[in-house]
Amino acid sequence: MTALMTASCSKNEVSDINNFDADAIGFELSTGKTRAVVSNLGAIQSDAAGFGVYATNGTSAAMFIENKAYKYDAGEWKWEGQKNTWPKWPADETGFPIHFYAYYPLSSASSLNSALTHEYTIAATPAAQTDFLAANRKDVIARPGSSNVNLNFTHILSKIDFAVVKATNVAVELQSIAVNSVGNKRTFNFADLDWLAQPVAWGDKYNFMKAPAVAANKFEGDDTGGVVQGSDGSLMLMPQDLDGRAWEDWKIASLDAKSHIAVVYRVNERENGADILGYADATKHPDYEEKGNGITGGLFLKVAYSLDTNWGKSKAYTYSVYLGAPGASGGILIDDMFYDKDGNRTELPVIDPNTEEPLDPEKPIVDTEKPIGFVVDVEEWGRSVNNDLL
Repeated sequence: MTALMTASCSKNEVSDINNFDADAIGFELSTGKTRAVVSNLGAIQSDAAGFGVYATNGTSAAMFIENKAYKYDAGEWKWEGQKNTWPKWPADETGFPIHFYAYYPLSSASSLNSALTHEYTIAATPAAQTDFLAANRKDVIARPGSSNVNLNFTHILSKIDFAVVKATNVAVELQSIAVNSVGNKRTFNFADLDWLAQPVAWGDKYNFMKAPAVAANKFEGDDTGGVVQGSDGSLMLMPQDLDGRAWEDWKIASLDAKSHIAVVYRVNERENGADILGYADATKHPDYEEKGNGITGGLFLKVAYSLDTNWGKSKAYTYSVYLGAPGASGGILIDDMFYDKDGNRTELPVIDPNTEEPLDPEKPIVDTEKPIGFVVDVEEWGRSVNNDLL
């Protein structure tokens, strides 16, 4: 089972204004601030490319400003190019109103159509994903006294992170976490600062953390949980409604058609190290001699959790995965073979370390509906001892 926490944008950071051409159009910037911001005002200022700007005005159907870069350079905000080519304020009222549209980073929306929309695709590699920011300021009917227009940038993607919650008497080692079969392409409307319709493409898989896992993702202290360290930071994914893409009946064959979170992990007792789920030492598997192929390290099982939430624009989500905790299902087993420490599928079947019985694919690792039961055994009688009566 998973628990979900969200955080929306709050607080603003406002830039210093130092545009040294009084006639040029300038901007005063602020950015919405999420839990663990990835792109903020400092990021925009330190980016030599700056951010992109489009603008239309009331007297022309054509772009008034068409994808010009505005950047912070040597302590000053300025437009890209020669000073005499910088966009200037209209000389009379026929040039108003002006509608400004901006985005960051500069590579995110380099071409807007006449409807001021842009089709955006999430990068397949998490390391290449960016925190896409957008802003607009419409209906500017006169030149401001400072010549600067306020632009409040907002995060327009959904930020995804993970945490682990466990019982205090167990240790958990995570090997990988992935968000699979979610939408990756959608059209953004800069006029409304919102996404249009649902994603037009589905099925991408995003590794939040991948094997070999970092040591920080071993949870073995007295605390009941902790933040999972992503291999490339937070996932920046497409806002979307995943209702209806969750499993009713779990079938491994249909994994790619339904949205889910896949987790590869193992659990052992914290005090004595006894294996509970998976193995700390692959050589302890009863089939190791025949099928181990010389692998070393631990054996991990692969499970999935159904994903049927609604990701909102500019929201940060943390999925808390309960492992080895009371009431936790442990996830649905989606592979009947263990994985090694490097993330490779082995030929060693997934079994219960205590009973050495196979675990059932497409079923929860832990059946939380089972009543308390006992494994019953009776010791044989020992040798009889005759006592002499004196």
